[in-house]
Amino acid sequence: MTFFLLSNNPISEAKNVPKMSIKQAGYTENEVRDLVASDIGKFFPDLKTVATEFSRWEDSSRRVDILAIDRKRNLHVIEFKRDNDAAHAELQALRYAAMLSVLSINDLVQAGLSYRKKKDAAITEESWKTELLDFLGEKNLNEIELPAIPRIVLVSSQFNKEITTTVLWLNEQFGSTEEDEPGMYIMCIEVGVYELGGQRVLHFDQIIPISQAEEYQVKARAKEKDSAKKQAMAKRARTVNLLEVSGKLQVGSQIVLISGAFKTLVNMTPQDRTASFAGNGRFTWSADGQTYDSLNALTRALFEKHGQQMGTIQATQYWRMDSSQHSLADEANALVVTVK
Repeated sequence: MTFFLLSNNPISEAKNVPKMSIKQAGYTENEVRDLVASDIGKFFPDLKTVATEFSRWEDSSRRVDILAIDRKRNLHVIEFKRDNDAAHAELQALRYAAMLSVLSINDLVQAGLSYRKKKDAAITEESWKTELLDFLGEKNLNEIELPAIPRIVLVSSQFNKEITTTVLWLNEQFGSTEEDEPGMYIMCIEVGVYELGGQRVLHFDQIIPISQAEEYQVKARAKEKDSAKKQAMAKRARTVNLLEVSGKLQVGSQIVLISGAFKTLVNMTPQDRTASFAGNGRFTWSADGQTYDSLNALTRALFEKHGQQMGTIQATQYWRMDSSQHSLADEANALVVTVK
């Protein structure tokens, strides 16, 4: 982002305001971290600082710059880097997120209490719990379960293409497909220092994801995953073959018409509505004792018995196993999802 300093002179005489990195400005990442942590709501609305330099895992000296939580209970790992020190920042933050994925609400309370006592020795555990509950809009800490996938915020003066490419890919492949659904979420924020009118200005610029496009990206991922799922269903083995191979359908297994199916076929008998699996994709119809090469062929015979043409349908959507409330098609779809 570029700033131009304007005066009362014509705009053509505007002067470019150069951007300095944190390092060039003479600041350390810890100074910027403490500034953000002390009043995090001004930098990241709806976030609350739990602790800085958080470390609560065995066999590791690594520390999270800022551990925060939002009003939807999502934990946030916020990491600060200076200039080229941001190399591999996404990998480091992923390690932190994995470690924090097992954090309980009680761990969070203790971490926040230790942090707050450094600033206010008089604070009590009860007052901190009350403050946290008020922020989350909850009444009982014991009823709070933290999401398993913490969010990640990377802050640096600059990010190289390797990091931005990796972050974009992770968000695209593993990001949520619904607003409140758990999923990978990594934000990259570039911070710069500017001198304006004899004062320095610290500026934060969200570059990933583009804030105005976040909702669109979530919907785009949902559409893409739904399309991929439908393609997988279309390519999978035929429903009956899949159920037979899996052992769901065995020779002698009883199937019945789903309640409410084929309402135009009036006066159907109980025998019309039942059949048994004869193996190799074939079914024996209770109404006539005949064995048909497919469920579609059996269903066509049912329609013809009642003087109607069947038309184009997927018969497995209208029949279910006697032991299940789901259609044969849904049973096969569930097998595909489980295997994936």
